[in-house]
Amino acid sequence: MITTRITFLLKDEGLPGWQVSALKQLCGYFRSIFVFYNLSRGKHTRLSQSLNVLSLKNSAGHLCQIAIEGLDAELACMVFTEYLSEQTILLSTSHRKNHAAEQLFASHPAFSLPFAYRWDYECHAGFADKLSALHYLAARIAPGQTRKLLEQFCLREKISTTALPNRVALPHVMSDAVATPVLMVMPLAQPLDWQSACAPVSLVIGLVLPQPLNREVVTAMTRLTRWLIDDLNVQLLLDAKREETLKGILLHVMAHSEPETSSEQSLTTD
Repeated sequence: MITTRITFLLKDEGLPGWQVSALKQLCGYFRSIFVFYNLSRGKHTRLSQSLNVLSLKNSAGHLCQIAIEGLDAELACMVFTEYLSEQTILLSTSHRKNHAAEQLFASHPAFSLPFAYRWDYECHAGFADKLSALHYLAARIAPGQTRKLLEQFCLREKISTTALPNRVALPHVMSDAVATPVLMVMPLAQPLDWQSACAPVSLVIGLVLPQPLNREVVTAMTRLTRWLIDDLNVQLLLDAKREETLKGILLHVMAHSEPETSSEQSLTTD
């Protein structure tokens, strides 16, 4: 079954009732399933269930996504993208690259981190083994100190595996090989055995932090690592097919406080 996704920021009005009604009406034109995610609040529901959508308390600056699954998902994606590009701030869509995404990351507070950082991304065909993947990370992140950084990665793996149960590996170290935090993201075309009890890895997120750490960096990285524990959150990353989608989600998670979770549960899509 074809699945497409549109990721966007809400404007000053948030998502008012009339927009929810308009989106529900658009759903009726297609034989597809539409799921609405409010990534800022960690909640989701069927887009056709208007009251549930309104109950998510969608506010200005919230990062949202609509996932479309069905035989006409590609056509539906184009139609919804056209509508959302007028009513929201479009971040990414499955059927075309957003060349303005970098400008959005640099200027919108929804993605603003209070410190300098370096982003790197590559969709990789796959590695022969974990050591090859770590060597590649070290060479990309610190070309002049590859051996040193590789040794630090390997030492970290000896302490405990950085593979998570949900097909993500998060190799992370503190190192004087970098002057600013580095986040390198690599979706893998072929899953990689991370030599752990966890499932093979389909996404590697390399994180190298300079020494000494400051409070702002620690806060942002803690938000990220806690967010990655949730399988539903990770699935959003695994399903992302564009760099701007991954970058937008990860920056937004690091830039903002965790969603309200006490006494609240995500709405089901059944």
